[in-house]
Amino acid sequence: MGWLFAQSWFWMLIAFVVGALVAWLLVTLLVPTEREAFAEIDEAVEERGGRS
Repeated sequence: MGWLFAQSWFWMLIAFVVGALVAWLLVTLLVPTEREAFAEIDEAVEERGGRS
């Protein structure tokens, strides 16, 4: 019965690592970076005539 416990932990560890990798990839690819977000804000401010 110990082999089942050991095997379960092994597969759970692999699933956790794969899930963490997928989550990290989704966040880095889909969420815009701060630099891009602030660049869009700066462009909008310049179009409206600058900051007051």
